[in-house]
Amino acid sequence: MFNSLITARHIVLRGFLLSLLFSGCAAVSGPITNSAAPIEYQRIVRRDPNYSIHVVSINLKDPRVTVQVDRGGPDPDGDGPWLTTLMPTSEIAERDKYDVAINGDFFEAQATRDIEGRNTGFIRGKAAAPVGMAMTDGVLWHRAVTPHPYLEITASKTAIFRDGGLSDPIDAAAREIVAGSQIIVRDGHPVHFTGTFATARHPRTAAGIDASGTRLTLVVVDGRQPELSIGMTLAELSDELIRAGCREAINLDGGGSTTLVYRDPKSKKLAILNSPSDSKERSVADVLGVTINTNPAATGPALRSQ
Repeated sequence: MFNSLITARHIVLRGFLLSLLFSGCAAVSGPITNSAAPIEYQRIVRRDPNYSIHVVSINLKDPRVTVQVDRGGPDPDGDGPWLTTLMPTSEIAERDKYDVAINGDFFEAQATRDIEGRNTGFIRGKAAAPVGMAMTDGVLWHRAVTPHPYLEITASKTAIFRDGGLSDPIDAAAREIVAGSQIIVRDGHPVHFTGTFATARHPRTAAGIDASGTRLTLVVVDGRQPELSIGMTLAELSDELIRAGCREAINLDGGGSTTLVYRDPKSKKLAILNSPSDSKERSVADVLGVTINTNPAATGPALRSQ
């Protein structure tokens, strides 16, 4: 994996300096607050127990930043039940030129077991659909059939969490929507859940916002790899998002889907910054992608690592 090969590396991101520190990082507490950087990245390593945590903080109001929700492959059946085909996060990011991307919503996929009952998994090209609401560029391409909370990015580049009730109207100002399983932070406090999904430690992907709704924080936690990272419960994930300065947060799809990719502008290649628990990248139904504008008039670091 990318992060097992490099201990420290300096990368120029579209003319700006990025310093990625992949090992020997001390625990970091408190929000990322450097307002000069539209996007900031931290990797946090803790021991006893082992955690590998990746934190990306995005200033939504910075004119250099665009955030978008995007599906995997094309709709495979027109008016049928499937809306996309599964693709790895890195392939979606490559196609749409994202500089940073994470996996998005939980999803259903066609024929994940073959006729003999063997588990064929979530592989590239399978027909799929997200579980919750999904919107791209103001076009709602999936409406949930059961309530699921979601993250909304508005036309004014502000982030809002919605409960996703089936009778709730869709905000006319919404431009991007990605759903998740539970809102895990409300008003700066953790929301506690008692089911096995919540109390077991898994790789996790989550998104949170500050009180203003203008700073979006993405948290990716590696898991199922005891020597690297054991994963987190939802309670532990809630605490991590609060520590990062989030007032509201949602749990996105995790487990083997958990992926954080980044484009090296020097090589023009995408790299996976975390360590997927399947030992390879899993294909997913949709992603949350971030693009950094190359506006030559922009000043200051475009992406900063702490």
